[in-house]
Amino acid sequence: MVITPYLALVVMSPGQLHTTAAERMYTSPEHKVPVPLPTLSVPEEVQLSVVVPMYNEEKRLPTMLDEALSWLEQVRSSKESLSGLSEKEGAASALTGPLLTYELLLVDDGSKDSTYDVAMTYAKERSLPTGASLRITQLHTNRGKGAAVRHGVLHSRGAFILFADADGATRFSDLRVLSREMTRILTEKGHGVVVGSRAHLVTSEAVVKRSMLRNLLMRGFHLLLSILMRPPSIEKMYHHAVDAVVPQFLRATSHGTVTTLAQQPEIKDTQCGFKMFSRATAAHIFPLAHIDRWIFDVELLLLAEMASRASAAQHALRSPQDSSKDALLRLPLPIAEVAVHWTEIDGSKISLLTDSLRMGRDLVIIRLNYALGRWRAPSSL
Repeated sequence: MVITPYLALVVMSPGQLHTTAAERMYTSPEHKVPVPLPTLSVPEEVQLSVVVPMYNEEKRLPTMLDEALSWLEQVRSSKESLSGLSEKEGAASALTGPLLTYELLLVDDGSKDSTYDVAMTYAKERSLPTGASLRITQLHTNRGKGAAVRHGVLHSRGAFILFADADGATRFSDLRVLSREMTRILTEKGHGVVVGSRAHLVTSEAVVKRSMLRNLLMRGFHLLLSILMRPPSIEKMYHHAVDAVVPQFLRATSHGTVTTLAQQPEIKDTQCGFKMFSRATAAHIFPLAHIDRWIFDVELLLLAEMASRASAAQHALRSPQDSSKDALLRLPLPIAEVAVHWTEIDGSKISLLTDSLRMGRDLVIIRLNYALGRWRAPSSL
C-alpha cells in the first residue's frame, strides 16, 4: 500500500538539469565562435550578473533590455553604487562601491520564434562600455523557466546575481531597492537573498480586475503553499508551550536549556520574477534544485531556508543569540522581501487552469521529496 504512492512520487519527480556541451557555450558580439561559459565555482569577475530567461520573447525582449541597460548605464556613468549608498555606509563593495562591471546573460529556453535572433541582433547593435557585456546562451529544447534561470545562474560571473523576467513587468530600477536591502542583511560569510514582492498590490485595480477564477486559483495556491511549506511542527508547538508555561526570567538565564532560534519570516510573494542572490548563496543552493518550471522559485527559497536552519541550529549550540535584533540579521542565510513596482504585461504564457494544477502538484512533489530525504538537503553554511 505504501509502495505505490512512493513509486508514483519517484515517477512524477523531475531529475536535475543536465546540459549538453553545446548548451554550456555562449555567444556575444566580441566572439565570432561560441565560447565556454564560466561556472559559479570560480571567483566573481564582475559586480553584477543579470540573468534573463527567454521563451518566445521576440516582441517583449528589446523593451526590457532597453530599460535594464539604460538604468545600469545611468548608475555606472554617475559613478553610483547599485544601492545608492556610499562605501562607508555599506558592507560590500559590489553593492556600495561605484558600479563598474556587469553582465546580462540571456538564456533562450528553446524558443520556437525568433527570440534568439532578436537577442543576437540587439547585442550586435547595442554599444556597451568597457566592463559591460551581453552574452547569449541557448537551451536547445524548451525545459521551463526554472531550468533557464538555473542554467544562467550556474554560469554567471557576478558577485551578486539578479534574475529578471524578459517581459519587463517589474520596474528594473527597483534593483536599487533590492540592493539596499541586500546591503543591510548580507552576512559576514556573504550570504543573502532579496526577493521582489507584489504582495502589496493584492488590492490594486490591476489585480481586482482579474477574472474571479484567476484570483481564486491564486489564493488557493498561496493557501496550499503555506500549508505544505510551513506546516505546524512539533518544534513550533513545543516553543509555543514553553512561551506559555515557562517564565521569561527562566528562559533568559544562561543555564536554561531553552534556545529560541531566529525564524525566517514567511515570504508573501514567492513567484515574482525579480530576485537577487549573493554569489555564495547561489553556489550553495542552485546546484541542488530540481524543479524546471513555474514553481522553481519555491524550491530555491526552501533550499535557502533549510540551509539557514541547519546553520542556525549549529550556531545556537556555540553561542547565545541576541533576540533584540531584527530576525533577519540573526539568520545565517536571511531571505528578505521588498515591494517592487509591477505592471501586468500582455502575452502571458501561463495556462491558467493547467499550469495552476501543475504548480499544485509540484508543491506536493517538492515537500515530499525533501521530507522523505529523496532530494539532498543543503549543508550548513
